[in-house]
Amino acid sequence: MKTSRFLAIVVVAVVIALVGWSMNQPDATVRTISPTVKTIRAYVEEQAVTELPHDYLVSMPIAGWLEAITLREGDAVTVDQVVARLQTDDLSDRVHQAQQRIAVLETQIAETSDHRLEENALVEVTATVKAIDETVLAAEAKLEASKALLEFTESEALRLRGLVEGSSAAQRELNEAEMEFRRARAEHESDKLELAALKTIAAVSYIGPKFITDYIDRKSFTLGQREKELVEARTQLQIEQRNLDRTEIRSPIDGVVLQRHRTRRQFLPAGTPLLTLGRLDDMEVVAEVLTERAPRIAPGDAVEVYGQAIEDGPVHGKVLRVFPAGFKKISSLGVEQQRVKVTVKLDDHPEGLGVGFRAYVRIFYDEAEGATTLPRTCLFRDRTGNWNVMVVREGTTELRAVTVGLLNDDLAEIASGITTGDRVVARPSREIAAGMRVRIDPESPEPR
Repeated sequence: MKTSRFLAIVVVAVVIALVGWSMNQPDATVRTISPTVKTIRAYVEEQAVTELPHDYLVSMPIAGWLEAITLREGDAVTVDQVVARLQTDDLSDRVHQAQQRIAVLETQIAETSDHRLEENALVEVTATVKAIDETVLAAEAKLEASKALLEFTESEALRLRGLVEGSSAAQRELNEAEMEFRRARAEHESDKLELAALKTIAAVSYIGPKFITDYIDRKSFTLGQREKELVEARTQLQIEQRNLDRTEIRSPIDGVVLQRHRTRRQFLPAGTPLLTLGRLDDMEVVAEVLTERAPRIAPGDAVEVYGQAIEDGPVHGKVLRVFPAGFKKISSLGVEQQRVKVTVKLDDHPEGLGVGFRAYVRIFYDEAEGATTLPRTCLFRDRTGNWNVMVVREGTTELRAVTVGLLNDDLAEIASGITTGDRVVARPSREIAAGMRVRIDPESPEPR
C-alpha cells in the first residue's frame, strides 16, 4: 500500500516537471537581424530594351540596276565609304547625250546670233529702195514734161486746124502738127505707165527692208528660245551627272550595318531600302515605367543597367528624358497597365551589346545617407496599412510600429520605432505572433 502510494507521488511529480519544462520551452526558432546605418537609394526597377535614337536608312537614290552588296550585318563602315553601287552604262550614255545636246545648241546660238549677212542685205535693199524712190521722182518729172508737151502739141494742132479751115495754112502743116500731138500723147501715156510701174516696184521694194528686219527679229526670238533650251540642257546635264555620281552610294556615318534589305543584283525603283546603318556608341536604353512611378523620375537621375546581355556587371547611365505621354499595356498576367517610356543614356557601350537587346534598369530617384535601414523582408503591414516589425526582446516577440522613409526592393529606411540595438525578426510569418517565446537562431548576426 505504501509502495503504490509512493509510485503515484513519483508519477505526479514527473508529470508536473514535464509540464513545467514544456511551458518554459520557446514556441519557435527565429532568425533575427539588427538595423544598420548606411546609405539607402530609392529606385524603380523595370525591364528595358536597347535602342538607337537615330538609324540611317541607305536607299536607292534613283531607279537603276543595283550591283550585289557584299557588306554584312555587323560590318563597320566609315563616312563616305562606298556601301553599294549601281550600274553606270545607261547613265553614262545620258550624260553623253546631254553634252551633245549642249554642243548643238551652242552652235545654233552662235549661228543665230550672227546678223552680218542680214545687215549687209539690209544695207543693199535700203539703197535699192532709195534708188527706186529717186527713179519714181524722175519719172514723175518726166510725166509732167510729157504732159506739157502734149498740151502744147494739142493746142498747136487746134490752131493750125483753124487756119487750114480759113485757108491761112497748108494742110501739110496741120498734118505735121497732129502727128506731133499723137506722138506727144503716146509718150505721155508711156510715161504714165512707166511711173505706175515704178511706183509698184517702189511699193514692193519697201517690203524688202521690213522682211529683213522681221527676219532679224525672228532670229532674235529664236535666239532667246535657244538660250532657254541651253539653260535647260545644262540643268539636265547637271541632273544626269549628279545621277551618275549617285551610282556610288556612300555611308553618311561612322557606324555599323544593322540590317541588309537587298543583297543581289536587281533593278530597283528609287527609294527602295538597301541598308540600315547605326552608331552603337549612341545606344540608349528605353524602359516602360508605370505612370504612378514616373513623376518621381527626372532627367539626370542615376541609372544602373544590368542583365544577362551585360557580362561585366551593371553599366551606369543617366535618365535622358521622360516621355510626356503614357500608353496602355497588358502585362504578362493580363492586367491592363498605364505606362510611360523613360530613355536612359549609357556612360559606356558594353562589348557585344546590340540593338534590341533586353536588359533591366534601376533608376535611382532619391537617396538618404546615414539612414537606419532594415531588409524589406522584415516589414509587414497591419490591417490599417501601417508598417510594423516583430522585435525579439528577452526571448519574447513584440509587435513594433515603425515609420518608414525611403523604400526599395531590398531595403527600407526606418525613421522611427526601433534602434540599431534591436533584434528584428528577419522574415516574420503568421505563425509568429506577438507575446510568443522564441529562440534566436544561433547564426543570426549580433547587434552592432
